Amino acid sequence: MLWVGCLTIGASLQADLWTNQAGRVIEARLLEFDGTWVTLARTNGSRLRLPLTALRPADQRRVKLQLGESIAPPFVLAAYREARTVLDQFYKLPAQQRTEDARTKTGRMAGAVFDGRLKPRQDELKDPQVQKEVQRLRNILLNP
Repeated sequence: MLWVGCLTIGASLQADLWTNQAGRVIEARLLEFDGTWVTLARTNGSRLRLPLTALRPADQRRVKLQLGESIAPPFVLAAYREARTVLDQFYKLPAQQRTEDARTKTGRMAGAVFDGRLKPRQDELKDPQVQKEVQRLRNILLNP
C-alpha cells in the first residue's frame, strides 16, 4: 500500500494546472499533442483528450513549448515555408552550381523573403518568446 501511495504522490507532483476556455482548472500531466488534439493524464489516472483550442491561450502556448513545437503565429510559419522554397530551388540545382557562394546568396535571398513577409505585421511579434522563435527560423534559413 505504501508503494502505491508513493506512486500516486509522485504522479501528482508531476502534474500541472491547465485552464480551459470556460475557466475550469484541470490538474494533469501533458502526454501528447498531435497538432490539434492534446492528451492530458489526470491525477486520478484517467486521460482527457481535448482540442488545443479548448485551453486558454497561455496553456495552448505552454503545450507547444513543452513539446518543442513552434509558437510562432501562423503567418510567420507561412512566411518561413515561402522562404524555404527559395532554398529548395537551390538544392535542385546541379551539383556544380551549388557553390558555397551561391548558397550564401540564396540564404540571404530566403532571409529577405522571410523578413519581407513579416515586416507588415511586426507589431504582432513583440512577445520575447515569439521573437526568439522568429530568430531561430531566420537562422535556419541563413545557415541550414
